[in-house]
Amino acid sequence: MTAQYCETEFNKRLYEQKFPTQIFYTPSAVLLILEDRIIKGCVSVEPYILGEFVKLSNNTKVAKNEYKATEYDLAYGHFTYEFSNGTDIVVDLQGWITGDGKGLVCLTDTQIHSLNSKDISLSNFGKKGIYYFFNNQHMECSEICRCLSLTRPSAELPM
Repeated sequence: MTAQYCETEFNKRLYEQKFPTQIFYTPSAVLLILEDRIIKGCVSVEPYILGEFVKLSNNTKVAKNEYKATEYDLAYGHFTYEFSNGTDIVVDLQGWITGDGKGLVCLTDTQIHSLNSKDISLSNFGKKGIYYFFNNQHMECSEICRCLSLTRPSAELPM
């Protein structure tokens, strides 16, 4: 599963349900730093986006509900969980939102909690991360979740 593929499917379902908001990932590229044809390092770059950068949630317990966009982003995280059959969830949602806070969300630098043992990173909390999402950030389904027919998983704390 890739976050961008999920974003496309989520946007399609929002559109089918007549929701005006769409989310997008900011395009990025990796630049290699070469010295005498030897790779000395690399950097990830993204285009400059005019506007206010907003961190809507993190990968554990924080969700900033003062932004209308957070409702869409948490529904997106919930959607990714169901779309992956309960193995992955996209979290740590941050980026730029429209002035009214609900029209367009451009995301950057998201994280994925995955049950797939091949996805090993310091920010992947696996089952515990999925638990954090549903029990600390997205405690109740929104109107968006209901319109997309998303269901809540059991709320067991993983061992």
